[in-house]
Amino acid sequence: MFTSLVKRLFPSANGDSQPNYFYFEDNKAEEQEQQEQAVEELQDSLAAKSVSLVSPEEQHQKAFYDFLFGQPSRGEHHDELSIYITNKIEKLLQTPTHILQVLPVLPASLAKVLEQVNDREFDTEAVIALIQQEPAIAAKVTELANSSFYNHSDREITDLKSAFMLLGQDGLMQGVLNGFVNQLTPAPSVYFRQYGDKIWQHSLSTGVVAREIIAQSAYKQEAAPGYLLGLICNLGDMIIFQLLMEAFSFVHPDCQPNTYAFKNLLYENSKKLTYHIAKHWQFPPSILDALALQAKLTKSAMLQPLFIKRPVACYVYEANIISELAMRFEHGELEEAQMITAKEHLLYSREAKQHLEQLTNPEPVS
Repeated sequence: MFTSLVKRLFPSANGDSQPNYFYFEDNKAEEQEQQEQAVEELQDSLAAKSVSLVSPEEQHQKAFYDFLFGQPSRGEHHDELSIYITNKIEKLLQTPTHILQVLPVLPASLAKVLEQVNDREFDTEAVIALIQQEPAIAAKVTELANSSFYNHSDREITDLKSAFMLLGQDGLMQGVLNGFVNQLTPAPSVYFRQYGDKIWQHSLSTGVVAREIIAQSAYKQEAAPGYLLGLICNLGDMIIFQLLMEAFSFVHPDCQPNTYAFKNLLYENSKKLTYHIAKHWQFPPSILDALALQAKLTKSAMLQPLFIKRPVACYVYEANIISELAMRFEHGELEEAQMITAKEHLLYSREAKQHLEQLTNPEPVS
C-alpha cells in the first residue's frame, strides 16, 4: 500500500527503483551524528519517565502492544535502525497528507451506508446494488449472514438480498464495515501473520463490545453507530504498523519492529491518525467527533464528566480497553485478580464493568 511513499522516505544510495536492503549500513557514517543525537534524546526521555509516575492507562496500553508484538530483547530499547526508521515515520505522521493520499478510496457502498446510518428509510435496493460492485465487501456481508450469530437455520445465504433480509440495516452496515476494514489489516507474512490476526480480532471485538454495552445502557438506540466506532477506532494502529512494516522491509528485511521506539510511536500517534483518516473519508460529523474524543481521552478519570454529553464515545473508549484486557486474559497474560484491578482503574460505567466481570466469570451453562 505504501511502497511508493516508503521509497521516497528511504531512497536507495544509487537512486534506482530497487530496494537497498543495506541502506542504513551503507549510509551509517553520514547518519552517525543524527543517530547519536536520536539515541541521546530517547535516553533522556526514558530517564524522565523513570522518575515520573506512569498512569495505569499508559501501562495498560504499552502492555497490550507488548502482547501484540512481543517484548523487545535486551539492548533493543536503543536500537539505532529502529530509531532511524521511526523518526522518519514520526515526521510523516506530523503532516499525514501523504499517507491519506495513498489509502484506498472509501467504497461507494460504505459511504452510502454511512450516510443512511440514522435513516431507517434508506433505499435498500440502491445500497445492495452498490455493495455488489465491491466483491470483497459483498463476500464479508454474505459471510456475516451465514454466521451463527445471525443464521439460526440450516439454509445457506448466497445472495445479498437474502443477506439483508436476515441482517437488517444494522447488520448490513456491520458486514460492509467488516469487509472494508479487513482489507486494511497488515498483509500476512512469516513474522506479521500473528499480528494481523490479533489486530483484526481486536477491531472486531471492540465493535462487538461497544454494541453490547451500549445496548445495555439508556442509549441502546446508538448501538449500531457504537459498533461502527469500535470497529474503526484502531485504524491508526493498522496503518502505522503497515507503514512501518513496509519501511523495515525496504531498508532491512531482517529487522523486526518490536522495539520501544516503535511502540511509543503507535501510542502517541494512532488515535490522531484514525481521526485524520475518518475525516479524509468524510465520515459523518458525529463519528468524527467521537473519534476526536478517543485521541483526547487518556485517563478513566475523564470519563465521568464526559459521559453526560458524549456517552457513545465514552462507551467506545471502554470497549477498546475491555477488548485489550480480554485478549490478554484469554492468552494467559492476566490473572483474574489483575482483571479486577483493571476494572476499577480503567473503567467507569456500570455496563462496562459488568461486561468485564462476565468475561472473567461467565455464568455456568444450565
